[in-house]
Amino acid sequence: MPGLSRQQKQLSKALLDLDEEAMLIEELDGFIAGLLVCPQMIPPSAWLPWVWNSADAKGEPVFESLDHANKVMGLVMAYYNDVARTLFDQPERYGPIVSIDRRNGEILWEIWIEGFEKAVKLKPEAWVPLATADIEAARAWPGLMMLADVARRDPRFSDEQIDAITATAHDKIADWVIELNDWRLANAAPAPTMTTRSNPFAAPAQKVGRNDPCPCGSGKKHKKCCGLN
Repeated sequence: MPGLSRQQKQLSKALLDLDEEAMLIEELDGFIAGLLVCPQMIPPSAWLPWVWNSADAKGEPVFESLDHANKVMGLVMAYYNDVARTLFDQPERYGPIVSIDRRNGEILWEIWIEGFEKAVKLKPEAWVPLATADIEAARAWPGLMMLADVARRDPRFSDEQIDAITATAHDKIADWVIELNDWRLANAAPAPTMTTRSNPFAAPAQKVGRNDPCPCGSGKKHKKCCGLN
């Protein structure tokens, strides 16, 4: 993947070093974008399990130690907040993380849209208001869902249609995410977990007690999960 920052490279490696079911950074990037433009806030406890097991969110995260768990979760949450800051302060700079096929230079956007769709499915009812949204948001929402169908090679689309859609998918992803983000900022009610005026999407920093629920989303107490020494 060209152009990854140092932090993104660290995150990508950390995810690759986990169980093979963990999200790739391209999928995580789409997933986080979906979380952030969703009309309703989705708490980390609901979405972190999907990061560790992107197939069904049922597997337990594999961490070598408490320090390892804190490092990986810290990288994920830091990236979530970085994307949130970009969308809130400088949305025009937003762009999806995608891979490039070295053989032909083709942009492989399909993994990104898989992550976005997973975020949508976490709370599908939250997206209903977009049916009556302004023109831009009303266009962006079905557009992204169309890309998810195209990525699955939905038989409704011919090979020629898929090729035409794929040619512009990367640019449209960025435009549509920005349009949904604009609608979200203008219309969605503030979420109760917002922590700062400068960044209403930022995930709150918390110190987890050993008897508290583990932040990885496993449902176990921290001391019996990622808090094991």
